[in-house]
Amino acid sequence: MQQTVSTTVRVKLHSLTNRKADLLSREYEAFQTEVHGGDANLYSATDQQASKVQRQKAPNPDTEQPVVLRNDVFDVSYDEDTVLSSWWVKIPVYDPKRGRGNSIWCPAHVPHKDEQLVREGDIRDSELVRRDGDWYVHLVVKRSVTVADEYADVLAIDMGARWVATCAFLSDRKTTFYGEEVRRIREHYKQLRKSIGKAKPRQGQQVVERIGDAEARKVDDRLHKIARQIVEDAEERNAIIVVGDLGGIRKDNDKGRYVNDKTHKMPFARLLNYIEYKAHDAGIDVQLVEEYDTSKTCNRCACEGVRETQGRFECPECGLDDNADKNGALNIGKRALGKFSKPLSEAGAGLAQPETQVIVPRDDEPANLSVSVGSTPGRGTPRR
Repeated sequence: MQQTVSTTVRVKLHSLTNRKADLLSREYEAFQTEVHGGDANLYSATDQQASKVQRQKAPNPDTEQPVVLRNDVFDVSYDEDTVLSSWWVKIPVYDPKRGRGNSIWCPAHVPHKDEQLVREGDIRDSELVRRDGDWYVHLVVKRSVTVADEYADVLAIDMGARWVATCAFLSDRKTTFYGEEVRRIREHYKQLRKSIGKAKPRQGQQVVERIGDAEARKVDDRLHKIARQIVEDAEERNAIIVVGDLGGIRKDNDKGRYVNDKTHKMPFARLLNYIEYKAHDAGIDVQLVEEYDTSKTCNRCACEGVRETQGRFECPECGLDDNADKNGALNIGKRALGKFSKPLSEAGAGLAQPETQVIVPRDDEPANLSVSVGSTPGRGTPRR
């Protein structure tokens, strides 16, 4: 089955002159002003995108929004003969000195593994992002892939604050938890930044930026390994991959400072992007389904349960006592198959497509609840 899919490539801008860096900063800040209801001078096409973001997202005042780059006004070019960089990105900006829109060519680093994709794919509207003082362009590239149209199982993925990914097969409920190493890396560098800031207040900022790069590389490497393992597991069982859509996880979802900090900094979008890319290369389809209420509904009887602790789910109706993230993942998988009546089926069955057939042979409650641990869950481990 042929599909047109989108892949996001994270491109880092580098070696910017002061003028180019200032113009990017000015455009970025002006975009924030516009999306939050203010008035600022922007490149005309970008100004239109800011109005669209304001209408569609109504972003919270304390959030930063990536600058939307319309694909007809920005460009990506490769020139192996230039000394500074082989890759260049043309970014539209408003030039206050000229009093009108202008464009600047910025040297960029495209990951080697993504170079062919960027060369051959169809680049669509993308985003300019500022992170820890560095500039990135998240290129959205469309491409055609061939995926299977028949599957023997479903691998459902729940993403959350404690585990970056909890993966469960519907056939036998074998579950794997990923994310312990990602949390460890982030916590290590968080404490390191604190100690550096206190010990060397003057030079600390430069050091913090350097260790930020090291942290990003290590987290990214771990995410690639997680995505690769997930896809290999799905390939081994001929399973379609189903992921809970976390599009609104950061909006109106206040769960306290500790949980908010972990949730908001977990790289869910990057992991999903890696899973999709690797799965499509392996001929496996990836579907997103609405995640609403999957964390508080019993996967066995569909009744509302209770969570006395963050990691534990208990159902007062059927007596299910299990890991909360595993329960959520199984609900995501069942929702995709349209197993539940209301309220879970209201979001629709993500796999209810005539060209896709999923046959999952399973008992209602397997005798052996197998738990495979990519990183051992401390609390909330399923009881057998």
